[in-house]
Amino acid sequence: MEIALDRLADKLNTAPLAPIYLTAGSEPLQVVEAADAVRVAARRQGFGEREIHHAEPGFDWGHIRHAGATGSLFAAKQLIELHIPSQGPGNAGATALKAIAAEPPSDTILLIIAPALQGNARQSAWYKALNQAGVTVFAWPVTGNALRDWITRRAQAAGLNLTDDAGVLLAERTEGNLLAAAQQIDRLALTAPGETIEAATIEAVVSDDSRFDMFALTSRAVDGDRAGAIHVLRRLRAEGTDPVPITWALVREIRLLYRAAVAARYGQVDAVLRKVFMPAARKRRIAELARHLASDRLAYLLEDAARIDRINKGAEAGRAWNELVSLIHRLVDCTEHQRSSARQKASDDTNRPDHLG
Repeated sequence: MEIALDRLADKLNTAPLAPIYLTAGSEPLQVVEAADAVRVAARRQGFGEREIHHAEPGFDWGHIRHAGATGSLFAAKQLIELHIPSQGPGNAGATALKAIAAEPPSDTILLIIAPALQGNARQSAWYKALNQAGVTVFAWPVTGNALRDWITRRAQAAGLNLTDDAGVLLAERTEGNLLAAAQQIDRLALTAPGETIEAATIEAVVSDDSRFDMFALTSRAVDGDRAGAIHVLRRLRAEGTDPVPITWALVREIRLLYRAAVAARYGQVDAVLRKVFMPAARKRRIAELARHLASDRLAYLLEDAARIDRINKGAEAGRAWNELVSLIHRLVDCTEHQRSSARQKASDDTNRPDHLG
């Protein structure tokens, strides 16, 4: 089964160990810690030998298919750890994993560790087979209020008490880099154990470790956070990110909104979004927004993005970064207009004489 990350520890402590675990996601720290939790639980239940494999090009998948079957000379139970790339295991690997999932070897746990899998991975036969035979966990990006809550819990576990302002500042300075947040908390726990940490302390000792990505940019733009989206764009530029992948990310998001808006006309928006790999809460926000978006305005935005793509390729004159700023403004304007229209419609409906109140 697929479970939420915060349920993994309870699952490991209260239920028999599954024969297969898959931990993946875009938060490397949480992927690593989830894998560590599986390792600890396995050792606690007598899985005394650990065998590690990396599915690099040319990897012999026979090692995985036969590892559990051959057993170990030194331990009755063994943990087989397999690291796979974001694009998945490939054809040979998919065949091997499906075979293992169909008949997991006895006295063996297969722990699969991966970065953020590509969008169609969860629809693949190998993923579904692993999910049916074992436990899968995906670490989604931690942002906004969820990041502040995570920092608060992490600090408390380390014996620190952060004031609200300190927690907000630490979240702002480490957003997009959960590992940096954890390292700063560990450092504060060593230098100021048991103390209450004020915002001034964070200001003095914590550098700006934010590492924003293209998807944080698009998410903020769609959510109407104009200043936040522009800030992310500036950080990406300062870090040397090429405008090509940023343009691609914006096109991807606008195209999704366009498809959802068209589908919403026919009551099919949920069916369209069901095929998209993203957190359920974000799907709900996209679905609600799509029901009020004008698809023709989004089509114009796609034309603007196509022009930026030509600028990126040198086929048209222009300044790509300036055009990206303008595109973000227009995307925010588009979503804000539709939100305003939806609010006005709701207000009009409420104030109708026949409204029951």
